[in-house]
Parts: sequence; C-alpha cells; structure tokens
Amino acid sequence: MKFRLPLLLASAFLAVPALAADPAAKDDADFLLGRAYLNGNGVPKDPQKAAALFRQAAEQGNFKAQHNLGLMYSEGRGVKVDRAEAIKWLRKSAEQGTVRSQVALGDLLASEAPPLQNVKEAAEWYRRAAEQGDARAQQRLGELYFTGESGFEKDPKEAAKWLGKSAAQGNVAARNALGVLYEREFADKADEAEAAKLYEQAARAGNAKAQSNLGRLYYEGKGVDSDLVKAYAWLAVSSAAGEITAQNLLPAVEKALTPIQLAEGKRLAREFTAAVKAPVATPSR
Repeated sequence: MKFRLPLLLASAFLAVPALAADPAAKDDADFLLGRAYLNGNGVPKDPQKAAALFRQAAEQGNFKAQHNLGLMYSEGRGVKVDRAEAIKWLRKSAEQGTVRSQVALGDLLASEAPPLQNVKEAAEWYRRAAEQGDARAQQRLGELYFTGESGFEKDPKEAAKWLGKSAAQGNVAARNALGVLYEREFADKADEAEAAKLYEQAARAGNAKAQSNLGRLYYEGKGVDSDLVKAYAWLAVSSAAGEITAQNLLPAVEKALTPIQLAEGKRLAREFTAAVKAPVATPSR
C-alpha cells in the first residue's frame, strides 16, 4: 500500500488559536512569529524565516514548533526536503503527546523507503493517536492489521475493531476498507450484506472505490439482489471519477443491458452524481 506524502501530510500546520494559551508551551513568541511569516499574517510571507523561528522554538522543546518544523522538512517549505529531519522533529512532538504529530510521523515511517521505513514503529504512533480517538489513525492502524504489510502481523479482528471505530466517526475511506474486510476475510452472506451497506454509505459520500465495489456487488448479486441497472449506474459514477476497476468492468455490464435498461442506468448515474457529497481526501483501499 503506497501513499503520496503531500496528501498524507495535508493535516498540516498546527493553528495558533487553539494552542497559544497552552500553559505547557515553551517559547511561544518564536512559534507565533514563525506562523506569521509562514502565512504572511502582518509580515511578508517568508518560509525561510518561519523555519528558522520554528527551529529556535523547537530546540527549546515547543511541541507546536517541532510539529511545524517536521512538516516543513517533509514538504521542502523554507528548507530542503529532508525526511530524516522531518521524522526527528515530528518524533519529538509526538513524544509530547501531539496527536497530529503522531499521525504524520506514522505516515512518514509507513511510506518511506528503507532505511527510514519502520512500519512497526508507525503502527505504535498510529495506536497512540487512535487510542485518543483520532479517526485517521484508527483507519491506518486498521489497514495495517488488514493487509499485514511490510511484515506487520495480519489480524482481521483487530482490523475490524479499528476500522469500525474510524467508520463510526464518519471516515469514508474506513467504511470502504471495512466493507472490503467483511467481504474478503469473513465472507458469509451476512458479512457480504454488511459490506454492501458500508460500500453504499461510502459511495453516497463520494468515495470512488466504494462506488466501484458497490457496483460490482450489484453485478455479482453478492450481499444485494442482482441489479444490472444499479450496477451500471454506480460503475459509471466511479468510472467517471477515474477508478480503473470500474472502468474495466463497466463495458461488460453495459453489454448485458437492454437499450431501455441502459437509458435507466444513465439516468440513475446522473442522479447519483448529483446526490453524492464531495469526495473526502483520505487514502482508501
């Protein structure tokens, strides 16, 4: 499972208002001034000055500055890209209990190539954030238990536990992944029906992979009654969003339809497209 860092780290920089009053914060003046230079608030935008100010505060133990400096090294803002430095500063912030740092550190450790990659450590940071209720961390921890990637121990029950917690918070990618888990790992009639429900929830929220999965279930008659018109409609919506699996299956479904069914499928696809919410920018299976 490969992830792109700009998307993963878009959780981004810690904002001032929620954190400025934290009595445990050290050297907030440099942090606040760094934020101002980073965003151009009252001063000219200058990422290099921002990074220098964040470093001053980070070296004094300011967890907000450590978090932001780590992200700047990961993205190359105001400094050269240096993932080892990014990991170093995010780890310092994560060790102070910063949930966003724990998630961002997990993302880096899971996605980097060796020697920086450390999936087991990533899982531990995800777990710390997941236990504090972070839906993104719950999703990633559940996915690690599902896939058993990079030597991580596969455990479908633990995967279901964490994906379920994330899905309950409305995480659309987690709902799709949990549907895949029910369909592939448990695979009786009740589980297939539960997978279909989860796919539909995620599909109606705009997740293209869930739309493709739901269309496939309608085509195969798994977990739902076979319905070629609905299969076509969901696959068409997913295909238009660029989902390759849907694009590959759609011609076979279309070939099986009568002209009247095809017209209804196209009408239904337009209806689904108009009704779905904007897709959530979270990696999904």
